[in-house]
Amino acid sequence: MNYSLLTRLTGLLLVAGFFYSCATTQPSVDELAANNNYQQALELIQQKLENNPEQPALYIQKGKITATLAHNKSPEQRADLYNSTMQAFTNAAGYNATENQLATIDSLKQQYWKFEHNAGLRVFENQALSDRYEAAAIHFSNAILIKEDALSSYKNLAIAHYERGNIDEAINNFKATEELVDNVPLDIYENLGYLYLEKGNPDQAIYYYTLADQQVTDNFNISFGLVNAYISKRNHEKAVDLLEMLVDQNPQNSTLRNVYGTQLYEITATIMKDLRSAYQNHDSSMVEQIRFEAEGMGELAETQLIESFKRDTANTDYVESLAVFYNNLAAQYFALTNVAFETDIQQLNQKGLSLVDLAIRYYSMLTEADPQNSEYSTKLATLHTIKENRSTTE
Repeated sequence: MNYSLLTRLTGLLLVAGFFYSCATTQPSVDELAANNNYQQALELIQQKLENNPEQPALYIQKGKITATLAHNKSPEQRADLYNSTMQAFTNAAGYNATENQLATIDSLKQQYWKFEHNAGLRVFENQALSDRYEAAAIHFSNAILIKEDALSSYKNLAIAHYERGNIDEAINNFKATEELVDNVPLDIYENLGYLYLEKGNPDQAIYYYTLADQQVTDNFNISFGLVNAYISKRNHEKAVDLLEMLVDQNPQNSTLRNVYGTQLYEITATIMKDLRSAYQNHDSSMVEQIRFEAEGMGELAETQLIESFKRDTANTDYVESLAVFYNNLAAQYFALTNVAFETDIQQLNQKGLSLVDLAIRYYSMLTEADPQNSEYSTKLATLHTIKENRSTTE
């Protein structure tokens, strides 16, 4: 009897065990995710995909979970998780996702991209953060991982790199945008022109500024950037050609006139070198021609520098431009007296003295404006000495 009872009880336990086993079901992916059991959810998704990989819905779930995990990490630790998210979405699309599922993927991508991009903008504007440009760059880099064609994220990432002093990285990010769209926005080329100019590569700067706008005089920033590129390349003739048009269009712009006058002087200095060579070669006809040209170009430079000063008499930079112009041109004329024809020496010396008087006038103005500036006072004293010595040779 005991044997029979034991058998019967054992059978009941087996039956109870059987029903207990069937009643216990595995939590679903959604339930695991809802309870923040993300790692278990990912393991379960992986198990199901190993049995049947053609399940786009599971890949979408995987992407959502890895994006959530990314958001729980610090920005600099999110890249790998975002890459997993994008790979999951790519797999979903590759396994014949429905139109609704594809729309869901696009919506999620936009949502995650905005999360990172807007975070980057907020950090960018937070001037209280000492490392705001570095922090912003991380957010914009994350945004690009999610949305590879996000032009605005590339632009802001480039600006963040520039602000950190990483000009090469800024250039690379702006250039990357050329591959994203068929019609590259002109401001991309303008920024590349500026960055190459900052880097000290005027040839590339000119190339991109020209791409930015074929009619460069229609955009002041582009045209002025191009002027600076020509100046960096010491192509004063090209700079003067462009400046002449710009001054005609902006006659009240004192900065333009000042730069124009300075570039005209650079051309004058080159002509003065040619005049010196003509004297040394005893070529009287060339001397006459070149001297006339030098005087005319010098007068044009003087006119523009004076017009610049008239429009902003309080600007000491414009006063100094005139002082330096008269000082340097005087030195050019005095240097010619060492090689000039005997008949021209007195006239050249007198021209130099008249320029010294003008240099003294403007250096005196600078000294009055800044009495503590030893450079100005020393230069003024030197000019008075030159005038005295040169006057005694008359």
